Amino acid sequence: MKGYLVLENGSIYEGERIGATKDIICEVVFNTSMTGYLEIFTDPSYAGQGVVMTYPLIGNYGLTKEDQESKKPWVEAVFVHEIAEMESNFRSKMHILEFLQEYNIPGLEGINTRKLTKELRNVGTMKGKLTSNISNIDEIIKEIKEYSNSHLVESVSSKQVYSLRSTEKQK
Repeated sequence: MKGYLVLENGSIYEGERIGATKDIICEVVFNTSMTGYLEIFTDPSYAGQGVVMTYPLIGNYGLTKEDQESKKPWVEAVFVHEIAEMESNFRSKMHILEFLQEYNIPGLEGINTRKLTKELRNVGTMKGKLTSNISNIDEIIKEIKEYSNSHLVESVSSKQVYSLRSTEKQK
């Protein structure tokens, strides 16, 4: 299914929907890491954001939940050039598309991530909407501009104190 990322300045990026098919408005940022996509998706600092992965192939080593930065993912959306058809890591327990479905995270595959990253570098971080319908672009841009993602710190902060045990022996 076709999908579109519409930025608040009117730019439109077309790709194929991956993960959840819900529409979402978020702050669009990019990450230039070659590895660590699971860590990025589960890093609380990405709450409220859609992440453009600049490395052209994502998902090639699969996912192992033990490598997560937190108990759940925090990204609102994922934008990639290409998803690997098959993961090749003996530790992999899940394909990236399964992960996106399980956690109801929408995304786009096949977009020009280089062009999008250059635009974000030149213009700065922008808000955007991931949608399958761009028939009323003026209304979409108005909706994007009115969007606010406040209270993010409260949403990622723990409500209770807990301790993590180290796997190394204490000296």
